Amino acid sequence: MGSKSVTSYDVARRAGVSQSTVSRALRNDPRVIEETRERIQALAAEMGYVPHVTARSLITRKSSTIGIVSGDLRNPSYPTLVNTLQDCFARHDYRVLLMSDRTEGSLEKDILALRGGLVDGVVFISSRLDSPMVSEMIDWKIPLVILSRDVDDRHAGKVDRVTSDNVRGGRLIADHLVDLGHTRIGLISGPLQNPSIRLREQGFRDGLAARGVELDEKRVYRGAVDASTGLEGGLALLAGEDRPTAVFCATDYMAYGTLDAAKRLNLSVPKDVSIVGYNDLQQSSWSIFDLTTVRQPLEDMAVAAAELLLARIDGAAGAPVHRKFDVEWVQRGSAAVCAEPVHDR
Repeated sequence: MGSKSVTSYDVARRAGVSQSTVSRALRNDPRVIEETRERIQALAAEMGYVPHVTARSLITRKSSTIGIVSGDLRNPSYPTLVNTLQDCFARHDYRVLLMSDRTEGSLEKDILALRGGLVDGVVFISSRLDSPMVSEMIDWKIPLVILSRDVDDRHAGKVDRVTSDNVRGGRLIADHLVDLGHTRIGLISGPLQNPSIRLREQGFRDGLAARGVELDEKRVYRGAVDASTGLEGGLALLAGEDRPTAVFCATDYMAYGTLDAAKRLNLSVPKDVSIVGYNDLQQSSWSIFDLTTVRQPLEDMAVAAAELLLARIDGAAGAPVHRKFDVEWVQRGSAAVCAEPVHDR
């Protein structure tokens, strides 16, 4: 047939059956007897037939594609989530379309494409605060799961979401740092409009207050959720003589920057300053970081998000749910007992 694409009609002519029988056989439809199905499938493979995705979508009204809207993939937490999601959806014969929730470019066209049936459902893991995508998808009733970030009060109860227990995670860090003898503590955090960051910080502040430790606002640095904020915040908080003896960074990614800042300032970690992150990314266990952190089970969370979305697409889900995963303290080499004598700081 030269370079011409093989069609299902070509397969039907060779097999001596109707085109609809070929279509059913290639979908493993039980209405076609097994012997015929196997013969048609073998013939289709021999002829090099590839099903036309668009044509199949017109018949099934499904794209067999899941959209994943991600933030900056330089942040190591996003590839971990995306890879796990992709594996889960592939096992259910779904392709994955990875989209960036960017602030400029073709975002408006992307939103229209989602509304137009480009995908059967969406997992949203971006941390961008001003994104219009969540509200748009909820309004259009596109099957949607929010993963590894919470939502504000406007959307609570309207959408499936999967998070860790951010409040408890913040309290864990406060309790462990105070137990290690630290009372002069710094915080490098993200925008409070980010619900996950806000809850994490709330738990941390409440935990310190419950232990009688004040968080001096002069030891709080706030910026974007990335390593550069950790670096800039670390340089700002750790350069003075009255520097904190311990710093909580709202994510591991930020903590990597703060570890870099300590090195640039010739400070020993944890002798001069203890540094704690949040996430327990794979890189955090590397000896170059050896980061004490709070573990949220990102891969388990991604699996749960995939299951929720598939149930929502199949119409098997009820009211929107919030799956909240527990967290745990992970002690490594970047945090230790405070080396300074205990006194009124």
